[in-house]
Amino acid sequence: MVVFKKFMAFTGSIVLTLILFGILASIFVNNWLLISVVTLVVAAVLFFFSAKAGDKAHAIQTGLTKKEYKYIRVNLEESRAKILRLQKITAAHRTLFTFQERDKTLLLTKRIYGIVKEEPKRFYDAEDFFFSHLDSLVELTEKYAFLNSQPVKDKKIYQTLSDTRALLNDLSRVIEKDLFALLNKDVSSLDFELEVAKNSISKQEKKFERRTPK
Repeated sequence: MVVFKKFMAFTGSIVLTLILFGILASIFVNNWLLISVVTLVVAAVLFFFSAKAGDKAHAIQTGLTKKEYKYIRVNLEESRAKILRLQKITAAHRTLFTFQERDKTLLLTKRIYGIVKEEPKRFYDAEDFFFSHLDSLVELTEKYAFLNSQPVKDKKIYQTLSDTRALLNDLSRVIEKDLFALLNKDVSSLDFELEVAKNSISKQEKKFERRTPK
């Protein structure tokens, strides 16, 4: 919707500029320098206000300024690349997690990413995931994969690998909590709507009871 509004605003600006050019060309015949200068100045003003109108429409729809939206979009793109790296590594090193835990961890990361992508404003409710937990998950996974791929291993390396697997499972549970925290507003909102609906139904039932003759 916002893109459509921006498109219409810019299209309107172009149409008005062309109309102005035609009017000036009919009034100031052969004075192309004056016509060009006036047209360019008016066009610049129109496009400036069109851009402002588009930014305002975007802010109203998303609840974010253009700068905030760009910042979140950049972070989402980086997070998407990290999730793809994580998916690739876990597929190649199946000893990282149990089958069930591996699928669950990937599902959690994708679900958080998907929710925020659909509603960018919710990025601020999941900052710990994007700036800490996802980074730790990917970094530990990559280091585990590196150590596990070595042709020789001693007791210390085996212990480190075991500790890393345990830590990754703990981190998976932390990310699960990130998702619960992200969904908390939805749960609270639904609880509120349920309470309103219950009260409304209760009132209707009482009205019906008073009207029903005994």
